[in-house]
Amino acid sequence: MTEYLDITPGSVSVLGLMNDKDCKVQLLIDKDILQQEYIGCHPCVNTASLKISLKDLLSRCLPYIKYDITFVEL
Repeated sequence: MTEYLDITPGSVSVLGLMNDKDCKVQLLIDKDILQQEYIGCHPCVNTASLKISLKDLLSRCLPYIKYDITFVEL
C-alpha cells in the first residue's frame, strides 16, 4: 500500500488511488454499492472518514484521476 498508494495499512481508501500515478492498483467495486447514494471512505488517513456522493465519485473523482472501474458481484 505504501509503495503504490502512499498510505499506511489501515488507511486504504478509494481516494488513495490519486497517488497511484501509474495505475498499478486495480479498482473493484461490488455492484451492490451502486444502490447506495453515498459511500464512506478515509481521506488517506484512518483518523477521519468522509461521506461522498457515489455519483460524484463515479462521474467526477475517478475520471479525473483516470481510473477504470471493474464492477463485480460479491
